[in-house]
Amino acid sequence: MSSPVIAQKALAKADLAFENHQYFSAVELYKSAYTSVTKADMKAKVLFRTAFAYQEINDMKSAETYYQKAIAAKYPDPEAIVRLADVLKSQGKYPEAITEYQNLKKLAPSDPRGDKGVKSSELAQQWKDSPGRYKIENMALINSKESDFSPPTLIKK
Repeated sequence: MSSPVIAQKALAKADLAFENHQYFSAVELYKSAYTSVTKADMKAKVLFRTAFAYQEINDMKSAETYYQKAIAAKYPDPEAIVRLADVLKSQGKYPEAITEYQNLKKLAPSDPRGDKGVKSSELAQQWKDSPGRYKIENMALINSKESDFSPPTLIKK
């Protein structure tokens, strides 16, 4: 009798971290809550949210793994397929991404992300196969391993 209560508390704690965009915490909480969840639909939800959190912290390999697990666990929302395809594309796995976008098109034909995803993955593969004459190099002095998007600003009070 106490096991379902413990599972509910663990899941509620993970959901709270997820809803508050505390994705590092959510990943760990979902992973520990997963073992105590018994319902198949809830397991699929935990897998999806774990994948989502990994994607938000830019751990694309782990996100890929957990999206695949969520889809295999019959997560009902096509968003899992879209996100898996996006993660594959972000890792340069264009043929696999195209396959997932095509799976989306079969499952949700009216969703424009299927066609757009296929087209963008095909273009990216073409560009990768036929690079231009420009060479892009990392400027290690100003770029970090984090998701840098703008210089820090100083606020005077």
